[in-house]
Amino acid sequence: MGERKIWQKFGSSGPEPDKFGGSRGLGRVRRGGLLAGLALLLLLGWGLWAFLTPPPPPAPLPPQSEEKSRMEALSLTEIEQGGKRWVLDAKKAEYLKNRDEIRIEEIYLEFYGAQDEVIYLRAQEGVVNTKKRDLVLRGGVEIEKGDLTIRTEEVRYLPEERALTAPAQVLLEGPRVRIAGEDLRVELGKRRLILKKHKATELKLERGLL
Repeated sequence: MGERKIWQKFGSSGPEPDKFGGSRGLGRVRRGGLLAGLALLLLLGWGLWAFLTPPPPPAPLPPQSEEKSRMEALSLTEIEQGGKRWVLDAKKAEYLKNRDEIRIEEIYLEFYGAQDEVIYLRAQEGVVNTKKRDLVLRGGVEIEKGDLTIRTEEVRYLPEERALTAPAQVLLEGPRVRIAGEDLRVELGKRRLILKKHKATELKLERGLL
């Protein structure tokens, strides 16, 4: 009887049953297999997500630094076919190499037209395109053509057409006339002015005429 009790406690080499009636060692094996399978599924899912997810876009390149050169004063002369087209003087200038531009301030210009006519222009600021050779002039623009004075806020010089254009409101004033309008064109090669939108004309009469 004593031998039977000793055999039941120590003599069995098999796994000890758990409280649910199953084998404890077999439960551990099953749980280990379940965890390994779950880990494998997670690994496969992560790999599939990494495969299907597109890579992030490349980081944008840093903006190119703008090359600037400041000048206290600037003088330019445009010559074409052996003749002067215009002469420019500015008290301040900044050359932007990347844009092919020169920004200028406190501007004085002389344009040379047909029959040795000279047209004078003053402006607060402007831009010279060094590649196209055109000009944009802004701020209190004043043009003197003979005894006629033209005032506006922006003027463009078109080198291929040899013309000055003022798209905004303009005021033309002579000794006896004052004309208001918009969209003015001055053709330097033909000594001609074209005012496309006329608003008002004021005549200055001498005493005794009315």
